[in-house]
Amino acid sequence: MALRLKNKSFIRDKLISWIKIIRIQFYPMTFIAYSLGSAAALFLPGGAFNPVAYFWGYTLLFFIELLTILLNEYFDFATDKLNKNFSLFTGGTRMLVEGKITKGEIQAASGIVSLLVLINSYLLLKSTPAFSHWLVLTMISVSLVLGVGYTAPPLKFCYRGLGELTVSATHSPVVIMCGFIFQEGRWNYPLPWLLSIPLFFAVMGAITLAGIPDYSADVRVAKRTIPVLLGPRKAAMLSIVFTAMAAAAYLVLWQYEVIRGLAGTAVLLVLFHALILWLNVYRLIKSNDFDRRINSIMQIALSYIIWFGIIPLAYYLL
Repeated sequence: MALRLKNKSFIRDKLISWIKIIRIQFYPMTFIAYSLGSAAALFLPGGAFNPVAYFWGYTLLFFIELLTILLNEYFDFATDKLNKNFSLFTGGTRMLVEGKITKGEIQAASGIVSLLVLINSYLLLKSTPAFSHWLVLTMISVSLVLGVGYTAPPLKFCYRGLGELTVSATHSPVVIMCGFIFQEGRWNYPLPWLLSIPLFFAVMGAITLAGIPDYSADVRVAKRTIPVLLGPRKAAMLSIVFTAMAAAAYLVLWQYEVIRGLAGTAVLLVLFHALILWLNVYRLIKSNDFDRRINSIMQIALSYIIWFGIIPLAYYLL
């Protein structure tokens, strides 16, 4: 009986550890941005929704994001082990650091997810027109290179000063263009590119802030994030610039009627949210205390991103 209870406890703990390592809180924004690209395709002459391509396309992106997270957990082990400011938003999940999941298990899981990526790629190609296959393959390749290369060698973008740029690109133009191309099969329409601009800057602002609590650990392992390259104070100042650029880009889209009506007037909500974020980052800068968790600021910064996906998505769907 004791052995059976012990086995049940082990299975339960292992399941909880795998749920934590998936980091499900980071997937909704990818889904919103992907859906925005798909919705934008409907506004083109003759645009029609392909639900099969939409499904396999998002499933593919889900597995690419999961593979990225698993590899990040594996190759960021050194900095995660040193990080004293880890939280829900930064510093990894700690499952590998705390020994709740082993490196071998991460390797096995990464192999399985890689196989699922290949299967989903095939199914996506089967559901899209032949003329678009080269573009679909290009977007799959770009997503994989940027996702896997974020932490994994030999690219290791986040160790070469390109981590924030990589995250912002994958979570805005790349994901939006995937949604658009998987539906439309073309890349040279300005609409999805324009919609990705405010989202890009909002992500840049949030991911720059996310590196501040990790600064001490990242310095020791030579991880070249923006806070490491510029210092936490300048990184916080730069995050304010990025969030301002996101709001400014949204205002431009509203001015030129890329987003109109009620969705356009939601710019007031965006500006109000931006003001709250700026005030909180300003307090952080004024405190000069950067070696700590900044969970409340990260919650504000990450929720700020959502406006630039959910508002235009609602506009193009409704």
